[in-house]
Amino acid sequence: MTSAVETIRRTRDPRVALALLALPSLLIAIDISVLNIALPRLAADLSPSPTELLWMNDIYGFMVGGTMVTMGTVGDRIGRRKLIIVCAAVFALASAIAAFSVAPWMIIATRAVMGVAGAAIMPASMALIGRIYPDPKASVSAMGAYMTCFLGGMAVAPLIGGVLVEHWWWGSVFLMGVPVMVLTVLAAPRVLPEFRAENPGRPDVRSAALCLASILLVVYALKAIVNDGWGWMPVAAAGVGLALGVMFVRRQGRLEHPLVDLGLLRRTGVSRTMVVLLLTALVMGGTSMFVAFYLQSAQGLAPLTAALWLLPQMISMIVAANLGPWLGRRLPPARIVAACMVLMTAGFALLAVIPDGPSGLVVLAGGTVLTTGGCGAAFPFLMNDVISHAPQDRAGSAASFAQTANEIGIALGLVVLGSIGTLAYRARLTSDAGHADGSWVDGLKQAADRDDAGLLDHVRHAFASGFHTAALTSVAIMAVVLVLTFRALTVRPSKQE
Repeated sequence: MTSAVETIRRTRDPRVALALLALPSLLIAIDISVLNIALPRLAADLSPSPTELLWMNDIYGFMVGGTMVTMGTVGDRIGRRKLIIVCAAVFALASAIAAFSVAPWMIIATRAVMGVAGAAIMPASMALIGRIYPDPKASVSAMGAYMTCFLGGMAVAPLIGGVLVEHWWWGSVFLMGVPVMVLTVLAAPRVLPEFRAENPGRPDVRSAALCLASILLVVYALKAIVNDGWGWMPVAAAGVGLALGVMFVRRQGRLEHPLVDLGLLRRTGVSRTMVVLLLTALVMGGTSMFVAFYLQSAQGLAPLTAALWLLPQMISMIVAANLGPWLGRRLPPARIVAACMVLMTAGFALLAVIPDGPSGLVVLAGGTVLTTGGCGAAFPFLMNDVISHAPQDRAGSAASFAQTANEIGIALGLVVLGSIGTLAYRARLTSDAGHADGSWVDGLKQAADRDDAGLLDHVRHAFASGFHTAALTSVAIMAVVLVLTFRALTVRPSKQE
């Protein structure tokens, strides 16, 4: 096993290594949402069916969430640098093929491969950051810089995609990833240290299959419920996925070399941190849907104007991802995380009292700045807390475990808060207009088709009521998070300081 001192010695410049690790994360973040921009022209050229169109858009996220736990463990076993190099090459090749696809199935297949490669690169990179920066405070700062690149990619994806599609063709959104990944393949052997488990054991294929099937079924069910409402098929998929998940957990307890070391959750404070990651992802993911609809539906803003009102929250998150680690050099991390959770709670409280009219935009901007800023500052500490408590030979598995909890939390938030908001919407619409058909999307479409200004006004007010209810639910969930984080101040003060 490579020691921390040997790791630093073999890394000529830790900052160069961090930059090389962060570049692929920027690209992976862009690829999560950039296809949305290219989809109309892609659909016009390839003529996919509605089902194929849905899979082209969703398969990348499905594969990232479904394979991240498995690929994190693979990196611990074969070597994290080796996995990054191999998967960067695979990502580049799949991107090039996707750019010149001639049929919908090619886009679906290549996006699936890109999702698996992206799922491997992220946990391996986060685990290597802990080796390159063994000092806890330096590690948190490096994690903040890494997350800045990821969040920056999410922020600029619509702009980059729009420019590329406007001036070239839809395939250009895939080609932009090729040079970044090629650079990673060429530079990684010279810049990055290698680390692998000393006695990893044989990979358990059955565990990998159970994990993949469980997560894919649950994520599919959550997305289906969000898109089409409750039905027997998504409920059945969720039930089967949860059953497979139970089988997976039981199998890990029997294996000498499990795919996921569930003993990590028994370490002091780790289970608490995982719950905080899951719940904060839930409220952030769930309310993000309402924010987007509020700007364009309730306020009636044009897409570009709505995007400009989203800029403050993205800037807040990026700044906070760097400000938090800077404060961590001066204050105990547990206090910073607790303060961040207070800020997030205050932000959701503002979203719960957004007034009608233009002033609502100002309140919305203030609320989202607080929520995204608090989340951005706390996230590097939370991720580092999970990774640092894992044995060095299981750090990649721990990183993937934490990131998967984050992904599932976002999907769960869309269902939970979306359902609560829809119930409140229907209740308000019934009292105002005497009927409540479908969701606010259906209501807005009906009002537009009928050119009914009165119905449109009712739908907008009903949607605002649903938004307020979802935000109040988020405040209640954050109250649980506050209890957990403030408890950490009393349970582990000496460790944090």
